[in-house]
Amino acid sequence: MRSFDVVVVGGGPAGEEAAGRLADRAMDVALVEDRLIGGECAHWACLPSKALLRPYEALAEARRIAGVREAVDGPLAVASVLRRRDEIIGVDEATGAPGDADLMTWVSDHRITLIRGRGRLVGLRRASVGDEDIEARRAVILAGGSRPLLPPIEGLDRIDGLWTNREATTADHVPRRMVIIGGGPVGVEIACEDRGDAPRAAGAG
Repeated sequence: MRSFDVVVVGGGPAGEEAAGRLADRAMDVALVEDRLIGGECAHWACLPSKALLRPYEALAEARRIAGVREAVDGPLAVASVLRRRDEIIGVDEATGAPGDADLMTWVSDHRITLIRGRGRLVGLRRASVGDEDIEARRAVILAGGSRPLLPPIEGLDRIDGLWTNREATTADHVPRRMVIIGGGPVGVEIACEDRGDAPRAAGAG
């Protein structure tokens, strides 16, 4: 049985941060993740939504400042905005989906042992990943992640073109209009509108 000072189950924002800080304090850390390191924030929420917002904000600021606005003409280059977003979230060119290959350097630099698979607590300071049991000499940290959840609205799952945050933040086009259900961070950022260039959105909490 492999043994570590700390076993972190879940490599999303909380688990990633915990594993990195503990490893920086010379602890032997195992990070268990069955999806992508960085989780929802890095690939389908915080980073892509801000990557999409920033160009609109920069253009609006340029148009506000005398001496600069005179040099600005034309709308944003949407294809370039989407390519930049893809670079930030690590889109794999072969699959077209977000990936975490770029984060493997971070894992290596922190000397963290990455264990791919779904982890679960099976005893005092013990976790299992698949057929393997792992022992933690000091602690197991449970930092479970999340998946998109559709609210219980009749007929919602039958809507053609329905997006969760994952489709919204990785889309390959900008829709002319959308209705957003939910006013959390991703919903608010996706709903942000820049007059003239961005799509119009209606939000519902």
